[in-house]
Amino acid sequence: MSEESVLRIARAPTNSADLLGALANIESSVLEYEEISVASLEDGFKMLDDGNTDLLLGAAIDISNSNLLSEGFQVVGALPLRDWNSVLVSEDRPRHLPKNAIVLSENQLVRRQLRRLRSDLRVRSANAHIGIEESERPEELIEGDLFSFSRWAEELRQTEEIDGYVIPRHIHRLAGMKTRRHALSQDPAEDELIRFLPSPHAGTILVVGRIGFPRQRFSELLDDEAETSWRIGEIILSEMDEELKSKVGILVRHRQPATLLREAERKKDLLTHNVLIDPEGELTTSETKVDIQIELIGHRGNSTISIQRIVDLEDAIVATRFMVEDWKKLVKLGGQRSDFLDL
Repeated sequence: MSEESVLRIARAPTNSADLLGALANIESSVLEYEEISVASLEDGFKMLDDGNTDLLLGAAIDISNSNLLSEGFQVVGALPLRDWNSVLVSEDRPRHLPKNAIVLSENQLVRRQLRRLRSDLRVRSANAHIGIEESERPEELIEGDLFSFSRWAEELRQTEEIDGYVIPRHIHRLAGMKTRRHALSQDPAEDELIRFLPSPHAGTILVVGRIGFPRQRFSELLDDEAETSWRIGEIILSEMDEELKSKVGILVRHRQPATLLREAERKKDLLTHNVLIDPEGELTTSETKVDIQIELIGHRGNSTISIQRIVDLEDAIVATRFMVEDWKKLVKLGGQRSDFLDL
């Protein structure tokens, strides 16, 4: 294929990311491409393998959970991160919901995070709510389909059967919902400690090609931070028990020293402040850092295992491997405690 030819890019269906809008704002002067919708991630890899497409766009978590990224394929890169947060659809923010409010979420991690935020909340999955209320499951509620879940949950909210529900930010946008929403952010408010780390690989869209695909043909659209997030996230998940993956929050982001310093001053974090500032009050480095956070929350939300490292970008892979060993020790210790037996 010549340098001037149009790239054929397959797009795999997913609930996990907004692949529809991934290339929406790319001008033809930057990249000429033809986008092809495929029925499944498996079909996308087959088309790629057969040479019928040049690249495949897929949600990182879907690719991570499959065995499709085998010999013959490579991750060319990742698109810029976006939409890694979930949103609470309700009239009030989480802390201002009524006592014993009912909130629905299909995400196991989010349910635990909300229980940690407020122990009085009755946080349920769709199946649990239907069972508790002893109601019939509506035909339009499709297992695993977050669009049908959001429509069903919104009807319940409108009739005041529930107080709110949580869905990924991109689902709220793609569904065209005009409801009030409140972001569940990984950055806690100034006077709070509670945070909502995203699910593994949230917001990450991978660009996959056959081995040898020239990265420079697509390089202007790739994002180094997103690729770092993918590679470090995969190292962490590869060492994690399968049963924990749906319950753990992982955040991997590039951070600039000046930003870290401002946050340290706001939080009165003297340790980080002193590492970044020399005796003359100058920054000790201008190099990009990588902030890596892992968190596991007990079923009732009353226990948390958490670890964080801020490392130099060039040392991030090695530092992650050491961090994972420390993480496994913490999980093992936590499992010996009675309040963590429900992990």
